Amino acid sequence: MAPLPTTLTLLSRSRTLAPPPDFAGAAAQWIDPTDVLTVLMIIGGDIVQRALASLAGSRSVVPFAPIAFSFGWVAYSFSAILSATGSRRLLPDPDYDCTLVNAKSGHQRPVKSLPLARLFRDHQPLNEESRGLAVSFFETDPSRVTGYSDIDWVYLLSIVIIIVQLVLSVIPIITHRHYMVFILTLGGTVLALLTSALPQWREEKWAARTTLSKAHNVMCITGGNGSGAVMVIIQRGIGLNLEDLAAGRDRPSVLTSTATIVLAILWIMHLVTMQGLTMDSWFSLSIGALGMIQNAVAAGAKPTSSQHASIPA
Repeated sequence: MAPLPTTLTLLSRSRTLAPPPDFAGAAAQWIDPTDVLTVLMIIGGDIVQRALASLAGSRSVVPFAPIAFSFGWVAYSFSAILSATGSRRLLPDPDYDCTLVNAKSGHQRPVKSLPLARLFRDHQPLNEESRGLAVSFFETDPSRVTGYSDIDWVYLLSIVIIIVQLVLSVIPIITHRHYMVFILTLGGTVLALLTSALPQWREEKWAARTTLSKAHNVMCITGGNGSGAVMVIIQRGIGLNLEDLAAGRDRPSVLTSTATIVLAILWIMHLVTMQGLTMDSWFSLSIGALGMIQNAVAAGAKPTSSQHASIPA
């Protein structure tokens, strides 16, 4: 007859059967965060749109703007379809409220143009500590090219980040001949640049007639009642018509509607391919984080004064 189990034996068995705390899933994600990548790809679409709007329309020899591959492109691609087929606009609404006033006629209109609103947002009065009204005067410059932004530090930084992303994606190839990170990075960069190359970005951004050669216009930009700053722009027959620009005219295009649908399909294919990434996920995560930094800087950074030269000039 077998001996009955003692109390100590039962206690030891119960402790053995109790499952220990399971940190295996968390540890696996920190070692190779593949699942996190697919989640991050669907957030931050609004940042991507504002970065595109900021960099588009620059004076360069290439038609596309240096926008980096980052998280949020899948989300933006679907919102772009809604905009292209609904409002048929690519540019987001201005992120700063201001009003344009014709000094001669007294006519006022709310500024619906993103570059014109940012011109006033980025304007810093000379006397920043004054609690009174700071009025700044500007005149048009005939040496500037109308309808383009000059290349500044944000534009150059974007090119540098794209190059750094591609260099990082090559490291897995050099170390153990893993090509997926490079393919995903190169594919995402190409899709991002193709999106920025749509002609409607520049046409919609600078949608305005040219000022008549004999016209003498004085325009004021202010934040409204209680605003501490006023920009007075004197146009002597040079530059864009600021009243046209402030209206935020549409430039719909069949090419844009078709291209946004095709690009959205390609971004879904890119997301599905990324889901199949089984190793070196930290490289893709670092590359996407660098792209997100570039998008955030391009979307909100204050550019140099030359970036706004094409508005009054």
